Parts: sequence; C-alpha cells; structure tokens
Amino acid sequence: MDDTKGLVSKQTAMDIALAYREVETAEKLLADISEQINRRETPDIRDAFGRRQDGLQLGVPSGNNGHQLFNVPWSLARPIIETHIANQRAKITALTELARSEIGSHG
Repeated sequence: MDDTKGLVSKQTAMDIALAYREVETAEKLLADISEQINRRETPDIRDAFGRRQDGLQLGVPSGNNGHQLFNVPWSLARPIIETHIANQRAKITALTELARSEIGSHG
C-alpha cells in the first residue's frame, strides 16, 4: 500500500517552508531598514554580540573570510534584499506547482 498517495514529498514541503521563512526574514529586515532610512536615521542593526553594524555581510558560510563581504552599505543592501524576496517568491511559485504535480501523480 502506498502511504504517499496524494501527498507532497517531504523535500518539496521543506523547500517551500524554507523559502517562506526566507521571505519573512527578509521582509522584516527590509521593513526595519526602510523605516529607519525613511526617518533619515542610520539603521540600528546589531550582531549577536550587541555591536552596531554599519552594513550587512554577504558571503558563503565557511571559516574562510575570503568568501565574505563586510559592511555592505544600506543603499546596496535594500535592492539586494528586495531581489532576494522576489527570487524566493518565484521559488515558492515553482515549488507550489511541483507540489501540485506530486499530488496529482499519486492519484
């Protein structure tokens, strides 16, 4: 007996959940940054140690700092975050279609 009949695969479900989490996290960060910039304030974003950051970090998670950019200015961070949100939403759309096909293929 096939217990997966009519179900979305675990991987697809996890990918959808992770993409939604990325959108939520990025939207919150963008809202926080935008609000402070609109008030002509420097965004008060702090690292895990409570130190104020003058920009964002971009990089590949690793022990090698050669794959990281530090203090990416807020003026560049905003379009990067907006693009990331758009890409994650597109991913959610594609994964939703995949989920529909997974459900349909088991029926």
